[in-house]
Amino acid sequence: MLDYSFSQDQEMMRESVREFAKREISPRIPSMIKNRRIPDEIFSGLARMNLLGMTVPEKYGGIGADAVTTGIAAEEIARADPTASIPVLFLVDNAWSYLVSKYGTEELKSSLLPNVAKGKSIVGIASTEPNFGSDIGSMTTTATIKGNEIVITGEKAFISLIRDIKERSGGFVTVTKTDMSRGTGGVSLVYVPYNEGKFDINYTEEMGREGSSWGSFRINNLSVPASNMLGTLNKGFNIVHEGFEFARGLISVISAASALNSLENGMNYMKERKAFGQSIAKYQGLQFDLAGHVAKMEAAMTMAYKALWTYDQEQKYGKFTRFQVSKAIAVAKLISTTWAFDAINDALQWQGAYGYSKDCPEEWALRGIRSFQLAEGSREIMKLIIARESLGKEYIK
Repeated sequence: MLDYSFSQDQEMMRESVREFAKREISPRIPSMIKNRRIPDEIFSGLARMNLLGMTVPEKYGGIGADAVTTGIAAEEIARADPTASIPVLFLVDNAWSYLVSKYGTEELKSSLLPNVAKGKSIVGIASTEPNFGSDIGSMTTTATIKGNEIVITGEKAFISLIRDIKERSGGFVTVTKTDMSRGTGGVSLVYVPYNEGKFDINYTEEMGREGSSWGSFRINNLSVPASNMLGTLNKGFNIVHEGFEFARGLISVISAASALNSLENGMNYMKERKAFGQSIAKYQGLQFDLAGHVAKMEAAMTMAYKALWTYDQEQKYGKFTRFQVSKAIAVAKLISTTWAFDAINDALQWQGAYGYSKDCPEEWALRGIRSFQLAEGSREIMKLIIARESLGKEYIK
């Protein structure tokens, strides 16, 4: 028989994160939007709660949380920050520090992960290039091993948290080509710490996610220790997708949580607003729209946690194949991000002119959640994955 319950420890953690988020995150959102950066108090609070690098093993100062437990924390943070800025920080740092903890050398893990667990360093992902996104095999950033060093040259674009990583002594899990003749078979992953004077950074203003930072960097003949490689030479393609899938699973939970929060706001507004002598919550047309969105978003949340559970089962016990995990994650991300945008858009509509104002949380949420239909794999890529795993690879061009 299926068991959809969380453990007692997970429920206690949820309550702790919820209280923290209401107390320390929600009140600071207007200030964050105005200043376009996550306040230092939130960074220190997340670190104090062990939420930055919570996937880091206990050996390095973290709590070694699994994907489902990490998802619970992501859900509560998403409910507190409609802009999705802090959820982006949370999901990126945890997904990619997990990949370092699994595939990094002992030298890299010992030097980096304790600082991640303390909130002193942030781990990001540098995959996209100006002319390439999901086509990893065609990327042009190169890495050459020279003795005990790896020399990297290339450009990465649309990088989340780029300013925060620069300011907080972090770095990037960087997708490179170590054999230009082999396509995806020549991809390697290298952790590249930010190095002042060696990075040429440009910032890009986002449509939403006001507290987050976004941009590109160019590096030329930058040397890092050979011990900064994750996994083995030319085997990075499969490894990097484990990080993407973890991040996609968290995005699925975050999107559903954000939409459910907006639906609650919309319901509260319906109950208070009167039109033609009665509460607009009594109009059946609005009730039916609301019911449809609630049903979809509760289903999306269930699918999101199922995807994270599938990921955990494969990572811990090998109970599922990588392809089965990829499909479960893609299904969750596709439906959650698509349905969430529609739900938030209607919740904004229900609030009339106020919904269109910059003071309305649903206006913040609509712009923030739109990014997740692109981030860590677009909707089109999710559809390709689902089709491939449903039909078989021989039917996909």
